[in-house]
Amino acid sequence: MVYKMVSEVSMLKAILFSSLFVLVACTDTGDDAGLQGNHVWKSQTDMLDKARDVEGLLMDGNQRQRQTIDEQAR
Repeated sequence: MVYKMVSEVSMLKAILFSSLFVLVACTDTGDDAGLQGNHVWKSQTDMLDKARDVEGLLMDGNQRQRQTIDEQAR
């Protein structure tokens, strides 16, 4: 009976430590050099950033044009 309890506790410890090991081994180190520096998709992400900037400029111009039209309509 005592042997069975010791065996279950040992098994539980083994599962706990192996789970902890896997968790620590698979944890991200926080090194985002691939996302911040040169990476495979850098040219594509740069183009997306430029497209977002152009979209913002177009939206601003559209808003100004609408305001001008609204002012002239009064």
